[in-house]
Amino acid sequence: MGDCWGDGNFAMPETPVHEVQVDDFMLAKYEVTVGQFRKFVEDTGYKTLVETGGGVRMSEDLLKQGKTSHPCWKAHWYEQNEKHPAVWIAWEDAIVYCNWLSRKNGLPPAYYERNGRLLDANGLPTNDVRRTRGFRLPTEAEWEFAAREGGRKVRFANGQDIARASQMNFDANGTGEAVPSLRLPKENPNPYNEQGPTIGKTCEVGSYQPNALMLYDMSGNAWEWCCDTGGTDFKADRRVNPCAQGGKGHIVRGGTYDTDAKACRTSARIDWYDKSQCPASGFRVALTSENGK
Repeated sequence: MGDCWGDGNFAMPETPVHEVQVDDFMLAKYEVTVGQFRKFVEDTGYKTLVETGGGVRMSEDLLKQGKTSHPCWKAHWYEQNEKHPAVWIAWEDAIVYCNWLSRKNGLPPAYYERNGRLLDANGLPTNDVRRTRGFRLPTEAEWEFAAREGGRKVRFANGQDIARASQMNFDANGTGEAVPSLRLPKENPNPYNEQGPTIGKTCEVGSYQPNALMLYDMSGNAWEWCCDTGGTDFKADRRVNPCAQGGKGHIVRGGTYDTDAKACRTSARIDWYDKSQCPASGFRVALTSENGK
């Protein structure tokens, strides 16, 4: 786990490279879509944090361009349909969705929503992700294992070592608009970034080829929240089923339609503060496998 290529950190440490064991788990092949999230909202009446917090106020210039004044999962700045990934989603929104999905499928919730802590099959607090039985977010280690096609040395989660606009949805011009502090000059893109056209918005899930595990869009399209609460620096020692608990932030992985190739690498990681969200923050769901099932 970590930056096996020596590419350098994106936003937080990706080294030292270290050995991690993750036991069997299941992971959705697509990011949660607008249509899926809409069913949850219609069933529960839930409002996301960006909606209850007033959303993002746009400047007068952007409003004159026709931009939505308070964008959220159901009304973005650009046109989207039911098959686009649901974005503007905070980590706290994602775990409520996971608990709803668990109840719909007769499973015990995996989260205590008031503080985001994990719950075991009996509804008791646990720090062991293997004791959960409901739908949850993948741990950071599980996410990277899946993105790297079972732990292979691969730079991007579509099984490729070069980022190409024809193969994933990202900022192929290398401008890194979504992360201005990490923006690279166009004349000096990352060497693993083949420059090309950039669509500048999310696309329908599954629009590009999957990786060897039949997982789609794990690099690019939308950020994906991980189960870990609070980022921790990597250590050289071997770990088994790690999942940071009790921290203040939340880990997000995978890059987006509006980040350059460096953010889309399988080792790139960000620790975002509580209740944060952005135009491309989404998620996919996971399940702990019990006895190999």
